[in-house]
Amino acid sequence: MPHRQGPLTGVKIVELTGIGPVPYAAMVLSDLGAQVIRIDRPGGYPSLGEGLDFASMRAASILYRSRPMVEVDLKSRPGRELVRHLVGQADALIEGYRPGTMERLGLGPADCHADNPTLAFVRVTGWGQDGPMAAMAGHDLNYLGLSGTLSLFGRDGAPPVGMPPLVGDMAGGALFAVVGLLGAVLQARATGRGQVVDANIVDGSASLATLLHALAAMGLHGQAGTNPLDGGRHFYRTYICGDGKWIVVGAIEPAFRRVLLDRLGLLDDPRMTAGRVSDDAYCAQRLATIFAARPRDHWVALFDGSDGCVTPVLDAAEAADHPANRARGVFATIDGVSQARSVPRFAPDDGAVSLTPGDGSVPRPDALADWGLSRSEIAELIAAKVLSPAP
Repeated sequence: MPHRQGPLTGVKIVELTGIGPVPYAAMVLSDLGAQVIRIDRPGGYPSLGEGLDFASMRAASILYRSRPMVEVDLKSRPGRELVRHLVGQADALIEGYRPGTMERLGLGPADCHADNPTLAFVRVTGWGQDGPMAAMAGHDLNYLGLSGTLSLFGRDGAPPVGMPPLVGDMAGGALFAVVGLLGAVLQARATGRGQVVDANIVDGSASLATLLHALAAMGLHGQAGTNPLDGGRHFYRTYICGDGKWIVVGAIEPAFRRVLLDRLGLLDDPRMTAGRVSDDAYCAQRLATIFAARPRDHWVALFDGSDGCVTPVLDAAEAADHPANRARGVFATIDGVSQARSVPRFAPDDGAVSLTPGDGSVPRPDALADWGLSRSEIAELIAAKVLSPAP
C-alpha cells in the first residue's frame, strides 16, 4: 500500500463512500497522511449510467486519490462483520448515508462504539440527523436555500439560478466534517470517549455566512449585490477587458483605492476619489470604459507588484499555468489530469498525494492486509463474493 506522509500519519479512518462531501473530506485527510480505507459497493458507487465507462474516467476521479478502495457487499453478514473489524482498529469512521441507513445495517454508532468506544463516528448529510426534513432527498442548492446562504449571492433582488457545489458540499459539508473528525479524535485521545459528529450542509453553510450576518446586524450589509463585499461597489467587482477576458478589482481600503486610481490616471477626478455611494454608477461606468479599452494582460502587467488589487480572472487551465501558482506548486499533474495539491501546507511534515486517482478508483482488496487480514482471509472473502477482486 502507498507510503503516507503528513501530520495525520498514524490516524486510521474507515470511509463509507458516497458522492460529494464524504470523498472530498476523506481525500483531504488522506492527503495529510491519514490511513484511510474506502469501502465501496460492488460495482462502484454511484452507477454512472449507460454509455459511461468507469475505467476511462479513473484518472479524473481526483476525489478518490491517496487511499485504497475495497468493494464490500454490506448486504451480507460477512461484509458487515468485515466493516466492524475495521472499525475496531480505526480512530474514525465517516459516512454520508441517509439517517438510519447505518443503523439498519447494524453499523450505527451504538454498534460501532460497542466495538470501539473511542471511535469518532462522523455523519455527513444535507439536512442533519434529525428534524422534520432529515429523511428528505436534497442537493447542494436545496441546502444553501434553506440555510439562507444562497440569498447572499443574489443580484438585483434575486438569488442566483445556480452555482457550483463549493460553499455547500465542499465547504459546509466536507470541511466541517474534517474539523469535526479531528476534534472528536483529539477528545477521544484525551478522555477515552468517542463522539458522534453530525456534519451537515445546512449547519455548515449557515456558519460560513457568519461574517455577513454580523455585518447585517450592524447595519453594514443589506440586499445581496448592493454591498461592498458582494460586488455592489465599483471598487470591488469584476470588469470585462478589451479581449473579452475579465479582471478583478478588489481595492476596498482607501489606500489601495488610491493606487488603483493613480495607475489609471483618475486621481484628478473628484467623483472617483470621493468614494461616495451616490457616485457609484458613475465610477463603475468610468472603470468599465477604461478596462474595456485594453486586453486583460495589459491591466495585469500595469498592476503587477502593486497594491492596486487588480488581478486576472483565470480559467482552470490558466490557473494551473500562472507563474505564481507554478512557483508555489499549487497544482500538480497526475495521470495527465491537473489537480490541486495537498492542503494546508505543513513544515516539515507536509502531506502528499500518496495514491493516484486511477489507482484509488479500482478495488484493492490487498489493502486489507494493512488492517490485520491475512492473504487467505482476503481470498476467502473474494471467493464468497463479499469482496470484489482486484482487476
